[in-house]
Amino acid sequence: MQGIDKNMEKQLIVRTFEPDMDILKQTGKQLSHMKDLNLNLYGNAGEVLIVITARSHAQAAATELTENIAEQFELALGSAAYGRGRGSLAYFTAGALIQNESILAAADPAMGAMLAEEFSHTKRGPAVFDFGESTYEDSRFTAKVRKEVEKNAYEDDDAQIAAVRASAAARFTHADYGVGSAGFDTDAAECYIAVAHRKYVYIRCFEKTEDVKKTAALAALDIVRCLEEKKTVNHVRMFRRDDDFDWNEPIKQKKRGKSVVPAAILAVLLVLLAAACIYFFMHFSGLGEETPGDSMQVNPGVSESAESALQDSESTDGAESETQPSSESDAQAQTDPQAEPESQPEPESGSTVTGVVTPFG
Repeated sequence: MQGIDKNMEKQLIVRTFEPDMDILKQTGKQLSHMKDLNLNLYGNAGEVLIVITARSHAQAAATELTENIAEQFELALGSAAYGRGRGSLAYFTAGALIQNESILAAADPAMGAMLAEEFSHTKRGPAVFDFGESTYEDSRFTAKVRKEVEKNAYEDDDAQIAAVRASAAARFTHADYGVGSAGFDTDAAECYIAVAHRKYVYIRCFEKTEDVKKTAALAALDIVRCLEEKKTVNHVRMFRRDDDFDWNEPIKQKKRGKSVVPAAILAVLLVLLAAACIYFFMHFSGLGEETPGDSMQVNPGVSESAESALQDSESTDGAESETQPSSESDAQAQTDPQAEPESQPEPESGSTVTGVVTPFG
């Protein structure tokens, strides 16, 4: 009997930017022993594409296999994996900006041209990026940025210049992100990019190579993407926007973990539990002052019996006190043995004799 040919093929691309190559190779080796699976890597300017090809006798089985392999790579690589399919890094970054209703602005012509080149390949670009009309190609805007650089940065410190430019772009355009660069058009051996967002500036340094401009543009987009998705930003130095941007004195970046949300939920649950305990303690403990409305209710039958018994005992005591003979009558009764006792009235037929009832008896 001939076996069924596995002629159904499914291909899936996992897109990453500057992943940890040791982790990538180790994960690839662990999965390479699987049958009917083929893995290929393609890299350019820091971007690494993982092409997963699976074969099976059914299309659904091949699709499921590629999805499982892609998830394992994404879990292993963390924030370096930014998407699947044929979309570029600019496409996925623009999608994150659109989702959060954020925009970015370039501070200088060099950075603006690099970002414009990347955004030109996706229709999402104009929704999140100004292609120079009111930023890096506007003389009034560039004059403001130049004054900020002259006031807050040293002339030969490219890291400070890039940081001040990025911060000025975000402030003057009221954008969520300002992106600046320095050193690309000089004879320096290194160049810098900076991304300003809220109270911080993220700076990266690059050695000048043939594809340094494309790598720097992708790095800036990747920083924006990680910040929008609240992921850890790799390969950067972090500074406060009001700092002097000393390259050798960065501040530590807080690691973003998945335990933040569960910890917040646990804290809320603990607060609710404490409030519930206080509520039950105050209303049901019985330690507070007793008010007339809060008095304990007693069984009506028992309370009526106790009350009637108390009234009977009081009436008996009163009658005895009223009919108590004087001392002379007592003496006469004791000395006259022939005195007849008083006749007690007989109870009428149908009536019962009630005695003294004790409480709860």
